[in-house]
Amino acid sequence: MQRGLRNSRRLTWLAAGAAALLLAGCNNIFVPKHKVLVDSISAPGAMLKPSGVSYRLLAKKSMVSNAQVQVPVIKACVDAALASKGMYEPPANVAPDLFIEIGYGVDATPRVDAASRETFLQMSARANPDKSLDRGTGPEMWDVRVSVLGIAGRMETAMPLLCAIAADYIGTDTKLETKIEIPQNSPAITAVRESAIKILEGPAPAATAAAKPATTR
Repeated sequence: MQRGLRNSRRLTWLAAGAAALLLAGCNNIFVPKHKVLVDSISAPGAMLKPSGVSYRLLAKKSMVSNAQVQVPVIKACVDAALASKGMYEPPANVAPDLFIEIGYGVDATPRVDAASRETFLQMSARANPDKSLDRGTGPEMWDVRVSVLGIAGRMETAMPLLCAIAADYIGTDTKLETKIEIPQNSPAITAVRESAIKILEGPAPAATAAAKPATTR
């Protein structure tokens, strides 16, 4: 029963995310878009079309201290976004093509203007040529950091937006941090949110991999 209550709470956060993100841009009816900052880099030869590539998620060590109840929601959103690009998570006993280290957070610095508070997601992929089961042993292939300002409430509500944008920039190089505008009703964001909810509604959301800290290389 306790697990059912926790799942219900996680689904509530994602469902509420649609309203929270909508309200974030509705203070001014002439600005119906989210302003998102993207900074991505990739190694030469990194695949722009990652379809068919397998991955395993690892959390940065600094992320492990976060409330663990966040992990299944964040992992579900990341998995949903990567699945939309044709990527997949292999069984535990199968070595993935990539290990993707995940970082996320909210700028908690006290500020008068809440609209300047940043919520971010960072994904960094490392190749796995040695077919390790628990850590990437090859070079870094790509790194994407996405952030949005002024999202109220829990950071989980911003994850469908951040994950959808991050997945779009896999394997690209923006050269500099780039500001983009995303419609509030973007089909990509809706698709990630709905897919994440389905994952969380499943019999056993896999959170173990996302909660495991990256091994020191």
